[in-house]
Amino acid sequence: MKKIFTNFIGIDDTTITKNNIYTEDGVIVGAYKEDEDTEIIDCQGLFLMPAFTDLHTHFRDPGFTYKEDLETGSYAALKGGYTAVNLMANTDPVVSSKEVYEDIMARGRDLDLIDIHQVYAITKDFDGKSLEHLDDLPQGVNFISDDGHGVDDDTTMYEAMVKAKDLGVNMTLHEEVRGLSAINYELAEDLMTIRDCYLSYKLACPIHFSHVSTKGSIGAISYFKDLGAPITCEVTPHHISLSERDDLRVNPPIRENKDKYALIGAIKNGYVDAIATDHAPHTDEEKVQGKPGFLGLETAFSTSYMTLVQSGEISLNKLVALMSTNPSGILGIKKGKLEEGYLADFVLVDLDREYTYTRDEIRSKSKNSLLIDKTLKGSIEKVYRRGELKYENN
Repeated sequence: MKKIFTNFIGIDDTTITKNNIYTEDGVIVGAYKEDEDTEIIDCQGLFLMPAFTDLHTHFRDPGFTYKEDLETGSYAALKGGYTAVNLMANTDPVVSSKEVYEDIMARGRDLDLIDIHQVYAITKDFDGKSLEHLDDLPQGVNFISDDGHGVDDDTTMYEAMVKAKDLGVNMTLHEEVRGLSAINYELAEDLMTIRDCYLSYKLACPIHFSHVSTKGSIGAISYFKDLGAPITCEVTPHHISLSERDDLRVNPPIRENKDKYALIGAIKNGYVDAIATDHAPHTDEEKVQGKPGFLGLETAFSTSYMTLVQSGEISLNKLVALMSTNPSGILGIKKGKLEEGYLADFVLVDLDREYTYTRDEIRSKSKNSLLIDKTLKGSIEKVYRRGELKYENN
């Protein structure tokens, strides 16, 4: 199917354009002569960007589907402008077997809403030690992680990095020395980050740091990046927009101002590769009981836009790089640019529109958002995946 997208302001990581975009069979192509079967899509003067990719998402499926599942999570992603997500393995059962992995991937394909990428566990059932299951890795796995836990044992992490490098898969790492968390949460993140930066540097093993939250950790990552270590990292919208809030239960915690400003400085200086949501659905009762984490997919763009672009910290092009171009590249998918050969995954945004994010409008099965009844700016109006309309506001 041929489609022409017209009447927009196109923004990707490097360009601003008003030129028409031509697509065929879900891919951006060069200009062609339209015929009677060509669909003309009027974008009504909105900003058109490559749809977003989230490197760190929890859909709770299988095992915890009372708070999210593949379908409700996919609709939440679309509402936020996302057409690809990287799902963490801390489900029940843990994603450390072919059967569980292949079931999730098959159900995601059947839904045909977004592109679902499933992370595989570093250690078998998150036991912190066993790596034998990695010798029979399912086809298609491109990330391994024990998210929710750091791999405490140094030898196990060393051996896991060697395996990951040999297998050609990336690691996305939750950095937390478990025994130190109750004593000094900041130190717990910093120490493990420093260890894994050094291992990556010595082994030339690619690793990706999840939800970096401290000045010390981003400083270590920046240092080892400058040394040439094959490191990438992400920050969350809540860690760059909030600080010094002990009442908000999330892991890693909301840090101090020094940490927030260090993360924003690292974004401006090119050391942060991606913004990832760490979308973490919980029931109202679980939040009262202290479960860590918040919803993030539906409000990530507005939060990041207001925090970084409206404030003058970075350009809109840079935000597209952080939310689409770079994470798509890290995930290995042909998305994130408005160029020939890239997937026709687009988001149409009204940057001037203010809206109130209400509980009734949340598409996630859970409602644990920090931003309910808050006024946000930058409304996702439409989302296209492979050239097909998948979401329309209201």
